[in-house]
Amino acid sequence: MYTNPIAPKHFICTQALQAVRTMVNYYNRAFEPLGLTAQQMIALGVLFQEDDLRLGVFANRARIGKAAAVTMINRLEAMGLVTRGTASRDGRLTMIKLTDKAWALAPKANLIAAELENRIEATLGKETLESMLKGLSLVRDLQL
Repeated sequence: MYTNPIAPKHFICTQALQAVRTMVNYYNRAFEPLGLTAQQMIALGVLFQEDDLRLGVFANRARIGKAAAVTMINRLEAMGLVTRGTASRDGRLTMIKLTDKAWALAPKANLIAAELENRIEATLGKETLESMLKGLSLVRDLQL
């Protein structure tokens, strides 16, 4: 039998992974009636805040790599939610722009997101939620 005198106290990675899976499933179910996933909603949320972004800027704001950004934009374009074009000043730059179809989804999508956040806050309590968000931000920005 293996005994390890130095064992992790919390298995933080396991706890975080399970929490993320639960949260993503929760958001996926909520956005399913709109035909969206949580990841697609995150991408649209970036563009709802500032439309007509360069692909690289979009990737940075969505906190994903450029290859993942291209894959996401391909999916959203196939769904008729974004268009791709070139920058007027530099034709080498790819610009991402929301379509009218995406803008029509925005009010309902934002309402769903707000309702989800309200439910989570009601379950956790405002203080716990704020503490969790602060902790998540600190972990997200770690340079390990």
